[in-house]
Amino acid sequence: MGRITSYFGLSDDKPHVIRLTSIAISLSTLMQATIAISTTFYLIFVAEALGNGDFIVGMTLVAVLVVIQMTVQTTFDYPTGVIGDWIGQRYILATAFLTYAAAFYTVSLVTSTTPIGLLVLVYVLMGFASSQQSGALGSWFDNNWRVAMPEDEGRKQYGVLQGKWGMLSWLTNVLILIPGGILATVFARAWVFQVQSVLCVVIALASWRFVRNLPEAEQNRQSKPDIGEYFSLLREGVTYLFSSEYVKYLLIGSMLVNSVISVWGNLILFPMYYTYLVSDVAVASFRTIVMVPLVVYSERSGIWAKRYDPEKWIPRFRFIQTCGAVFFWVFAVLMIVFQPPPANSPMIDYILPGTDILLLRVPVASLVPVFLMVVMFFIGGAFLQLGGVLTSRVFVDAIPNRVRNGVYSLFPTVVLIFAIPQIAFFGWLIPLLGISTTLFLCGCISTIGVLMIRKGLSYPKPWLDDTAVSTEQEPGQELEDEH
Repeated sequence: MGRITSYFGLSDDKPHVIRLTSIAISLSTLMQATIAISTTFYLIFVAEALGNGDFIVGMTLVAVLVVIQMTVQTTFDYPTGVIGDWIGQRYILATAFLTYAAAFYTVSLVTSTTPIGLLVLVYVLMGFASSQQSGALGSWFDNNWRVAMPEDEGRKQYGVLQGKWGMLSWLTNVLILIPGGILATVFARAWVFQVQSVLCVVIALASWRFVRNLPEAEQNRQSKPDIGEYFSLLREGVTYLFSSEYVKYLLIGSMLVNSVISVWGNLILFPMYYTYLVSDVAVASFRTIVMVPLVVYSERSGIWAKRYDPEKWIPRFRFIQTCGAVFFWVFAVLMIVFQPPPANSPMIDYILPGTDILLLRVPVASLVPVFLMVVMFFIGGAFLQLGGVLTSRVFVDAIPNRVRNGVYSLFPTVVLIFAIPQIAFFGWLIPLLGISTTLFLCGCISTIGVLMIRKGLSYPKPWLDDTAVSTEQEPGQELEDEH
């Protein structure tokens, strides 16, 4: 236990903080692994069922299903987040993963003869579960950290912990994808979905059992919630976005920056990959290469971030980061300077020594642009993690505990609202003017968001007094029931 607490920068004389952190990180890692294990083949499985074995044919209907899922998530994200502030996050997490369990079990029953209505149900369940999960565990941890660690000046220790927590998240993603593919090959994809369903039930029970507030955090909530309090919180969460110039520009600017990432992930990322890398093997290898440094960056970012003042450096890091303005503009130039390789371009193959396993296949003409892309991902990833840690340090004190879960859930809701018209517009623009023009415009939108963040951080930080702890009472030694 000593090595673990030392690694996360925790003190052995604060057992309540150690238990709080252990619960949050353990649950987060299990959630990440459970959801990620099928990400490699989930979409292909559904698309093949819809296309009667041809996933390309099925992609049109998959796009419709994704829109349905995003609409459901946008509709319920904020209201269910406020419910977490109202009755407690453990109820929300338990319900979220029971819903995930139902969705994964239902998708395991899908075949090429399955009616479309059943798949609509799956995506509705996924959207609803995502809306509930959004922000719940993080807001519970932040609420309790604030009362358990009042001596954490500037939230620097919190930033270190967040960085190492993020490292575990990335490492989990990297390590779980290959086992998921092997299990799907040996036992079939449907079997993996059923295992996920069982694991989701386990997570729901664990959330119900362990996600409990410290006594001081519980004192900040009323003991018996009523419907009037719920609607009050619902209103307060939205009102809080405009409660001060600091909050308005910081949060809305951050949401605008993040909304452009949806355009990147849904419209640009894979078409650009396949433009230069051509084959599935090359794309998969490229993704693995660019993800590995993020594990290191996540672990180190909390420590590196201690050197930087959030008000000064958040806008700078957000401007340069992966999916930031500079990143988009560099990729736009790369696509203009280095034209895509022709279909019959000679390939370079990399085989695992002593085997016939193909590790990487890259067109010769793509070597230079692909190398430059890797460099940009390596550089941008470091700034992405640093900006994320510094932003978390600001959010933990800038958002009141009373509406934290609601605001954390409102964040992705507004991001989706910003993203949907961008996806519609750029989806129309790409066939006309190409990916490079879209990348340039994405950089412009991201820059507007960064300027809003910079403007917000120039205002005085609002004073929050909802987490004051009596000096006559030490923080609780255990996590107690939320009743």
